Amino acid sequence: MRIIALIFLVLTGLAALPAAADESTSFQVSPVFDLRVRQEILDGVYHFAPDPYRNWVRIRSRLGAEAGSGAHDFKLLLTNEHRHFIGPGEQVFDWDELILDQAWWRWAINPESKLTLGRQNVIWDRGFLMLEGHPLDGSRSIYHNAARLQAPLGRGGLDLSVIYNPKRDPLVLARDKDLPLTDADETAVAARWTRGAGKWSAIWKNETDPDGVLPHLQVLTLGGRRDWGVGDAGELLAELALQYQHEDTDGYAFALQASYADDLGKKWRGRGGYFHYSGASGDLKTFRTPWGRWPKWSELYIYTLIGESTPGRIHVAAWENICGPHAQVSRTLGKLFDLRLTAYWLLAPQTDWTTRGALTQTELKFRIIPQLDGHLLWEMLVPGAFHDGRGGLPPLTD
Repeated sequence: MRIIALIFLVLTGLAALPAAADESTSFQVSPVFDLRVRQEILDGVYHFAPDPYRNWVRIRSRLGAEAGSGAHDFKLLLTNEHRHFIGPGEQVFDWDELILDQAWWRWAINPESKLTLGRQNVIWDRGFLMLEGHPLDGSRSIYHNAARLQAPLGRGGLDLSVIYNPKRDPLVLARDKDLPLTDADETAVAARWTRGAGKWSAIWKNETDPDGVLPHLQVLTLGGRRDWGVGDAGELLAELALQYQHEDTDGYAFALQASYADDLGKKWRGRGGYFHYSGASGDLKTFRTPWGRWPKWSELYIYTLIGESTPGRIHVAAWENICGPHAQVSRTLGKLFDLRLTAYWLLAPQTDWTTRGALTQTELKFRIIPQLDGHLLWEMLVPGAFHDGRGGLPPLTD
């Protein structure tokens, strides 16, 4: 009912705005449409399933409109993503569900403050703690149902969100209304204060599984991040998150990332870094990222993590008990192309820093016209001892 009330507010405001606008305020509506077509070929990645080869095309279409008048803006966006299966075997074509992706009203209270209500995206930086609202449906959508205030505070800026994400979406417009979006019903308050190069955050999150499979979980995550400029082109990043988890047994967890980037001559740019998500050991628990379960480090390796799932909880893109130093070089090729080469050495801190393997990536991004871009991504994992039949799973050898 909370979500329905939010969406009703957005649609009512959009319908009433022209009548409320005075003669000096213009009302503008702009259509929104985009289409994303992506092919994924996974060979030997689902090592815990019988068939090692999978090949499908994912087609996501979105259609909607943005509207604005004076200090008020609105957005309504419908989304569908379906897959055409090439292998394994014959698959029945399925258009999948039609969802309400975005439905929000934004009020510019003053030039420095704004309030956004409804179904919206909430992203902090590149998503270490805050990006997607529901990871279990892949990359179809990343919305939160939220009330978000962005305003000055002291000598910095405040970003405050109150969030409610149900396990299943009551506003699916067609087809699969029982598709799980999250592990449980989520209620949260997320706050971030930014001053200069420093960012300090606190996220309290409550998870209650309506199916009664997972235990009730409360998590408090405190984070700090700082970005520095070094010399003419150097960039240094350090981010740390400390976490307290209240479940059947209480415990603590942590996650961190650090990197340094700089130019390598006139054409190349290099980056080196390290990330770490704690695993379970005594009072130390596996880190439960609030909303950072997405292919931040790899689009390939997230699928191998499904094999580490626990009853009622699918671990796809759940960055837990994993760390890795990494190195990257990139450059622009003319006006149309960008090239990136990255290598990771992945480990499992618990137990005994077992090697997960060496992961390499080659990505070519291209821009044909402003309205059309894309990329080609190739990833390969050379498995380590962690995947050698661990926990009764078939060994990962490809």
